[in-house]
Amino acid sequence: MRTIIDDVPSVDPDSAAGPAWDLSSEYPSIQSSEFRNDIATVESSIASLEAMGAAAGARIDEAAGFDPAVDAVTLADLRRFAVADAAARELLSNLAVYAGCVLSTDGSDAAAAAMRGFLDGLSARLGAASASLSLALTLCPASFFEAFCSAPETARFRFALGQERKRRARALPLPAERAIATLSADGLHAWGGLYDGITGKLRCRVRGVDGSESSVGLAKAASLLKRPERDVREGAWRGINAALSVHADSFAAILNAISGWRGSEGSLRSHTEPVHYLDGALHQGRLSRATLDALTGVLRESRELGRRALRAQARLYGVDRLGPWDILAPAPADEGARASAIANIPFERGLGIVRRAYASVDPAMGAFVDSMAADGRIEGRVKDGKRPGAFCTEFPRSRRPFVYTTYQGALSELSTLAHELGHAYHCEAMRDIPLSESDYPMTLAETASTFAETVLGELLASEASTDAEIIELAWSDAQDAATFLVNIPARFEFESRFYERRPAGPVGPDELRALMKDAWAEWYGDSLSGYDEWYWASKLHFHKTGVSFYNFPYSFGYLFSLGVYARREELGDRFHGTYVAMLRDTGRMEVEELAARHLGVDLSRPDFWRASVAIVAKKVERFERLVTAKASLE
Repeated sequence: MRTIIDDVPSVDPDSAAGPAWDLSSEYPSIQSSEFRNDIATVESSIASLEAMGAAAGARIDEAAGFDPAVDAVTLADLRRFAVADAAARELLSNLAVYAGCVLSTDGSDAAAAAMRGFLDGLSARLGAASASLSLALTLCPASFFEAFCSAPETARFRFALGQERKRRARALPLPAERAIATLSADGLHAWGGLYDGITGKLRCRVRGVDGSESSVGLAKAASLLKRPERDVREGAWRGINAALSVHADSFAAILNAISGWRGSEGSLRSHTEPVHYLDGALHQGRLSRATLDALTGVLRESRELGRRALRAQARLYGVDRLGPWDILAPAPADEGARASAIANIPFERGLGIVRRAYASVDPAMGAFVDSMAADGRIEGRVKDGKRPGAFCTEFPRSRRPFVYTTYQGALSELSTLAHELGHAYHCEAMRDIPLSESDYPMTLAETASTFAETVLGELLASEASTDAEIIELAWSDAQDAATFLVNIPARFEFESRFYERRPAGPVGPDELRALMKDAWAEWYGDSLSGYDEWYWASKLHFHKTGVSFYNFPYSFGYLFSLGVYARREELGDRFHGTYVAMLRDTGRMEVEELAARHLGVDLSRPDFWRASVAIVAKKVERFERLVTAKASLE
């Protein structure tokens, strides 16, 4: 199952609503016979896998000495085990994606919520059943592993298993591995479910555009943070934080439980070599610590560029400094300027713009946008009960991607639509590649999506015909600079400090607020009038249990995609083929190898990252010039 979640609040200019997606191509409903039959198949498969797991487990103490010739029967058994395990995971993931999609559009759907919990339990059973398979192939000699991967039916597992073999010094005895897999559903992932449950039902007191107060869900309240009216944004921000504060102890308990689980597991796995709190994120991102250090070092030396973008935005708004409620604000406009061609865009016209942007790279990309719309694979409605943000997910069985947004016609929503369709195009490019070789990491997940945003921005800039449109597009560039050079690193700073502090004991809400304030002060400096001390509670990414440090991959993807885009002019007609070839390798290479092979660069050195920041600098400088020019005319 692949779901890329993008933490993007929606806007609500009261028009241009997006469509509902149509999931019927996957299942008629959770109550359907098709869904229930697949559950029965998964349960039967797990029972068989548990028997295979017991047989493999009986020989696990001998795994380090397996010989492909002497242990030919075991080799054949493990191959059958691996194929059956992959099939069960594919079907279980298919069911989970469907339940997640239903729950995303209606957080109050009790049947979907119960089903997700049930499927989490099956996932835990499956993990426990296959623990002996994973451990045997991690501990076995290289000759046995090569023999395992040499068969046509198991060659597809080479890269993923090879990644696990790199962590063989951290393997635990089989009973411990099974215990971790079994307990994770109720001991780890349930905490993420609790966060979703609380935020899905949270009500916020906010003031609407007409000045009246009302109680709305978190997603709708978050949508007001992109309203053009500054007092509405501030009121929404304060209303959201007031609602979050009621559950401060619960949110703190969730973060402490998730980090505590990871820390305890890391301690268990430190029997041969120490496990650092970043090791899991590095493994999931398939990058080295040297590459992460090079990236974060360049981000730190570039943070003033992001602050400059924020200061220029403040000047355009006519204020000394933006408030924390302004970081997602649209460009200010003169009276009547909101009727510009890139504001209040109806969905169909917005989709057409994205299609043209995609087609400017290659006709096949434009045709893909058409197919996504025609097949009903885009969700864009505004409704209470929807979870905030945006994401792209893929059904493993059909290999069809679906995108989720809350579309209401602002430029930022158009950019989000292009972004999510970029994720979908990435999935489409890999559709004929085995699932085990198409599971790309978060670091590379943002490549196609951010590239798509850049392509859209270039098209809109080339067609901009008024000063208002030019300013709005430049504003978007400045906002990206502030987000990826300041906001995302501040999230990484907070999470790092939290994980450093957590071993000493649980961290309470007040201390979490202080840690977040310090992180924002470190990165935002004096560019804002205040800091969002409740950011640790409002950001879904901190509470995700399947991924740790769900932050630096965004800055990685932003700068990496700019480096990819820079090759477009250089390669001309050859670019699209090169681009697709790179996307197709994202699930079977580490990031350093991918960049070296397709871009000819070394990501562990700061040069590549500085070159991408130089592209951002030009965008910020252009925005500053536009702001200065506008001020001189007033």
